[in-house]
Amino acid sequence: MANSDRLAILLVLLGAVSRLIHLPPNIAAVTGVTIFAGFAIRNKWIAILVPVAAMALADVLLGWYSGVLFTYAGMAAGVLFARAFLHPLTPSRLIGVTFLSSLAFFVLSNLGVWVSGYYGFTFEGLVACYVAAIPFWQNSLIADFSSTAIVFGIYVALKSMMPSVAVKA
Repeated sequence: MANSDRLAILLVLLGAVSRLIHLPPNIAAVTGVTIFAGFAIRNKWIAILVPVAAMALADVLLGWYSGVLFTYAGMAAGVLFARAFLHPLTPSRLIGVTFLSSLAFFVLSNLGVWVSGYYGFTFEGLVACYVAAIPFWQNSLIADFSSTAIVFGIYVALKSMMPSVAVKA
């Protein structure tokens, strides 16, 4: 296993642990580490599996919910966006991928809420579900951009001190 893979797995697990810390709603480092997994882990399936498994471990402690598969699909989307658009790594690409990942997670996870039936199975219920979720997305965007900046900042700093952690495109 490459050093970059080990670093990615460690950061993803730390992101999952961030879900267990008592923070405001939708504040966690999950998106940042999910994007990093997509960027750094060479094998696409492992890159998807590691953050999803880390989330599942946290969900064992936090409790399962009906939309869990939609949540995991949102995470997988972040991994796939990172794999598709972050090589070469530039600030503008990272900003774009972070926003796309956050948006995909918002759309997919809230679709899972709507599918659970809480808002009814009508178009009006679908709209109400997304409208009710907008304030939570504000917190998510803050966490997503902050965690992505922190995780990739750690990566860039470590790469300059230890070139062996550099990710190969």
